[in-house]
Amino acid sequence: MTEWHDIPRWPPCPSGDCMLPVEQLVDQFVAVVNASYREPVNVEADGTPPSVLVGNPDGDGWCDWAIRPYAGISWVEPLQQRLGRNFPAVFRSLVTRYIFPSFEVDGVFFFANTPEGTEFRELRARIFSQDLFSALKRSGCLQIGQLAGGGYDPVCLALDYGDGTDCPLVQIDHEDVLMHGVVTVVRRIAPSLCHLMGSAVEGTGSRPTVE
Repeated sequence: MTEWHDIPRWPPCPSGDCMLPVEQLVDQFVAVVNASYREPVNVEADGTPPSVLVGNPDGDGWCDWAIRPYAGISWVEPLQQRLGRNFPAVFRSLVTRYIFPSFEVDGVFFFANTPEGTEFRELRARIFSQDLFSALKRSGCLQIGQLAGGGYDPVCLALDYGDGTDCPLVQIDHEDVLMHGVVTVVRRIAPSLCHLMGSAVEGTGSRPTVE
């Protein structure tokens, strides 16, 4: 593991990874997720809001879900204002045009983005986590999820290593942040969000599942 200030400066990555226009890539990524097998959510246990459900829950509370286009997303701009900088264009395209529950793709557990909001797994609730936010912000990290499989390590966009369009995805050691206020990068998960989305579109990444 490497402390943040010791990391070699990665070159801006979007021009090499985003072979398609941003919105087209995001749209294709969404289509792949929606066309893939998606493990049902348990509405009673997970509190997944109705806006992203498909059909009605069965007798045990299980229900299908989907990423859906949504025209009235008004909560992202205040998040950017509070953060003091814009989201990279690729991630902004996803969260300003689509709503979705928390889900996993290629080892990344993405936080939910819904009009109703959820208590534990919503982007707008978790991005400003009291325990993590100050240290992550100082290091130019935007948390968009966690390590998949039940891990607690934040998955962040390394904003200072991109060019405004996209940037690397990194795994941060949550214990170092909580115990020492130090942002330690465990690994670079993907050169960019474009790269992760492109892998899913091309079928070289893992299948999307819900968490």
